[in-house]
Amino acid sequence: MLVRRFILFIIFCFMLSASSRLTIAEEVEIRKIPVAKGLASHPVNGGHCLISDGVYQYIAFYDGEHQINVGKRKLSETEWDMVKLPERVGWDTHNRILLFQDRKGHLHITGNMHCASLRYYRTKAPGDIHTFEGIHKWTGDYEDRVTYPTLLKLRDGSVYIMYRHGGSGNGMRILVHYNEETQQWAKTVPVFTNGRDRNPTCNAYPFGGILEDEKGVWHIAWCWRETPDVITNFDICYAKSLDRGLSWKTWDGRDSEMPITPENAYVVEPIKQNNGLINGGSLVVDSEGRPYIGYTRFDENGHNQMYITTPIDTKWKIIQLTDWKHRFYFSGRGTIPQYPPVPRVSITKEQNILVAYNNAYAKPGKGQLNLTREQLLTMKPGRYSVEKAKVAYHNIPNVRAVNRGPLPPGFTHYMQQEADSPNRDRRPDKPKGPTMIYVVEVKDRE
Repeated sequence: MLVRRFILFIIFCFMLSASSRLTIAEEVEIRKIPVAKGLASHPVNGGHCLISDGVYQYIAFYDGEHQINVGKRKLSETEWDMVKLPERVGWDTHNRILLFQDRKGHLHITGNMHCASLRYYRTKAPGDIHTFEGIHKWTGDYEDRVTYPTLLKLRDGSVYIMYRHGGSGNGMRILVHYNEETQQWAKTVPVFTNGRDRNPTCNAYPFGGILEDEKGVWHIAWCWRETPDVITNFDICYAKSLDRGLSWKTWDGRDSEMPITPENAYVVEPIKQNNGLINGGSLVVDSEGRPYIGYTRFDENGHNQMYITTPIDTKWKIIQLTDWKHRFYFSGRGTIPQYPPVPRVSITKEQNILVAYNNAYAKPGKGQLNLTREQLLTMKPGRYSVEKAKVAYHNIPNVRAVNRGPLPPGFTHYMQQEADSPNRDRRPDKPKGPTMIYVVEVKDRE
């Protein structure tokens, strides 16, 4: 049976035929739908760029000529309608695309920005990709040096975007809200900043953006960075909001001074610079509204380890998950080519904490831990064996994005494309030619 599963998986990885179907060990059914050839010289495709509304699916990507394309198809069909937007990316892997749909059905795209003026498009007609128009404005303030727009779509469909104004080590986070009735954006308070007005001296790197729990409470976790060099990351911080970002509190309910700075922030774990902390951790919240922050840093021996911190009553517990004996050091500016093992934390249907990672320096290279909260709170480093990753996301190679939005029951969709590793935002010596982008449909057969 194991041999059969392995053979079937290898066949899946190399199948290139349109709309091909494959069942892996009678557990899931997979169909690969080709989209178009996209930029593969660096993995700039990704982010929030594959969405659906229950009837149609939309995808956005950079093509082989570095130009933004938007595709649309019926979920029951395999043919794509395509349109090109007047945006061309260079070699910067920070310039990811954010595609979303509002409650009126209009499509929005922003992207191709790294410390650059806002680039923003919206359709005149709901769902019609041929009616995109360039607007390039939200509120008109703090929009000349935009990076990392991140979508927060609430349970009621309300749309917020958080983004950085300024640069790495000298930026602040801005939160804006979209009104579908007026088609206007409004700014709430800056979520994080440092310094005064337009002269910040530090910046925050949120771990995945803002999350809304089942009671409507917002949660966010982040680390700070003092300079553009990744080694200057420091401190794990947390805040929550009960009024949709108008004000923020600590976990134990105290009001946070606004704007939040490294000096007044609620620090969950103080971590000094040059201690292996990478921006890009993860944040999840369980059904009880309890947050779990996953991150990586060096242990006391200088080895890379994965950690989770979560509150018990009003205090936070720092939990070391692994007991690895290797050290992978990273430094510098731009998108680094290789990362330490960063935990990707999620909550299962059973409310277990699932911790998955993908890293060549660890064994197994793709692994996961599936723990109850009690197991997590009582574990010692290495107490529970790391298993090979079993979730579909980690079994599909070259995933660039996961579909956001309603799909037929039992389905998950991914954007898949083979691409080169990051090259610190510079043109590779030998750029890889365009490669085919696929939408991979995975149907759970349980």
